[in-house]
Amino acid sequence: MTKVLQLMTKKLITVGPLDSVEEAVTLLRQRNVRHLLVMQKARLVGIMSDRDVKRVLDPAQTKKRVMAIGGLYFLLEPILVEEIMTRDPVTVPPSASVHEAAELMLKHRFGALPVVRGTRPVGIITETDLLRHYAAQVEPDEAGHRRPRKSRARK
Repeated sequence: MTKVLQLMTKKLITVGPLDSVEEAVTLLRQRNVRHLLVMQKARLVGIMSDRDVKRVLDPAQTKKRVMAIGGLYFLLEPILVEEIMTRDPVTVPPSASVHEAAELMLKHRFGALPVVRGTRPVGIITETDLLRHYAAQVEPDEAGHRRPRKSRARK
């Protein structure tokens, strides 16, 4: 059974709760990721996603002042990461099965889960990690359709 440890991204990209959303968005773009772990004094306090940013920029969903110019939205006041992050995120241990992680992500509609050993973050597992794993479990037939790989008989 495949474990989260085998698929997770080990290089953590983090921000602090008092960092500006503008700085966090820059980091999301520079690193080409959709989730940032929010750390305070070596402790995981939240997770921020590109969806959180989109929600705060949507005039219909936010109480913040937003200006739209040509389809682009701009915040008219600074916002801190702690204002939009998900606090006390659901986490998984590295020993959890990939299936358990997928079930949690589906149940809570999360795009990623922090992976923690005790209270210390050691990685993050994302939808992309799971899709890569499950895509590797199937092989294309002659028509290009994918079907489950046949398991090898054990001796």
